[in-house]
Amino acid sequence: MSWITPKKAIMLAASAEGGTKLNAFDNALLKMGIGNVNLVKLSSVIPSHIEWIEKVPEVPIGMLLPTVYAHIESDEPDTTISAALGVGISEGNEGGLIYEYSGYCTKEEATEMVRRMVEEGFRVRGWKLKEFRVAAAEITVKNKPAAAVAAVVMFPY
Repeated sequence: MSWITPKKAIMLAASAEGGTKLNAFDNALLKMGIGNVNLVKLSSVIPSHIEWIEKVPEVPIGMLLPTVYAHIESDEPDTTISAALGVGISEGNEGGLIYEYSGYCTKEEATEMVRRMVEEGFRVRGWKLKEFRVAAAEITVKNKPAAAVAAVVMFPY
């Protein structure tokens, strides 16, 4: 298998219910438009000069897509769950970092957690943070299992 450095990326987040926790996770992926591909979990470094896009491009069913994602599923009624990804972009778009968090919290709390992670990641590398972006989803569990998912999907074209 051969990998190339991704050229484009998109930030996505969704929450959903399902018959099981795994179905809830799958339903959130479908809402984001990435439910029919294979997500290849990445660590958290953004290639330099990545182009951020607003819409998931057409991809073949089953395609392998490099993805950083955070997720949480629960079937505990009346609990709020959230997933968030924080993206830090360096000055000059020479690269960046993605940090993920999920937990029993609000999306505002998850957002604050990833903001602090991005700031620390930049600080320890001596990089200058030009821009912070976030994708976050939240759901309160009712009668069915639920999931919250946030993702950065990277594309080779």
